Amino acid sequence: MDIAEIRKKAKAQKQSDEPVVESAVPSDCSEQEPESFDLQGDLADVEVEEASAAGSDEAVAAVNNEMVSAQETSDGLDRLFAATEEFVLSTDEFNTDVLEEQGDIQTQTICQYLAFHLSDEEYALDITQINEIIKVREFTDIPRAPEFVMGIISLRGVVVPVFDLRRRLNLGGSELMPSSRIVVCSLNDTTVGLLVDSINQVINLVDEDVEPPPGVLSGLDREMVAGIGRYQKRMIILLNLPRVLDLEGISP
Repeated sequence: MDIAEIRKKAKAQKQSDEPVVESAVPSDCSEQEPESFDLQGDLADVEVEEASAAGSDEAVAAVNNEMVSAQETSDGLDRLFAATEEFVLSTDEFNTDVLEEQGDIQTQTICQYLAFHLSDEEYALDITQINEIIKVREFTDIPRAPEFVMGIISLRGVVVPVFDLRRRLNLGGSELMPSSRIVVCSLNDTTVGLLVDSINQVINLVDEDVEPPPGVLSGLDREMVAGIGRYQKRMIILLNLPRVLDLEGISP
């Protein structure tokens, strides 16, 4: 017997068992408000009754399981649409704020500098202007050269003048030490070596880490300073390489 015949049999049995009652319409009202109903609940009741009429315990259990699952789904949707501020969907305003914050981070320019020591002060140069770092080697003197020009060296067949950076910055003469190094820099078509006391490290600075040169500097000193960098609670003097390498009249 298929399910259609079971339903017909159950319906017929139910109709035969129930007494026939004639409904009376009140004479003082022509129309009544329809009663509210639960479509899902009514359908579920019909399915349970049909399963019971068919005499199958397994069918009744299956229908009950479907009712529980449907109720859980309904409850889940109710919780979703009744969500409080703790559970809110993303809004255009929220997305705009996030994008603006990410834009602020991306607009920060990160520059790398080579930090080194001259006497008791820490200085730095833009690493993109540096070719290499070499150990101190023998110099060849240049007649009538400024005092800060120590001489020239041959670097892979290229003649490179070497500046005593201490003297160039009016900090007194350098003393050659085991830690002394020559920082070979290039600017346009000019290559120059800068003698420093020791190499420290490569540092990263963003725009907000760099301050303008202090007002106490004046004259040539101020022109050779590009700014002051703040790095790990250290104050590092950033040099203006074009002014430091001002080679006018100093050709070897």
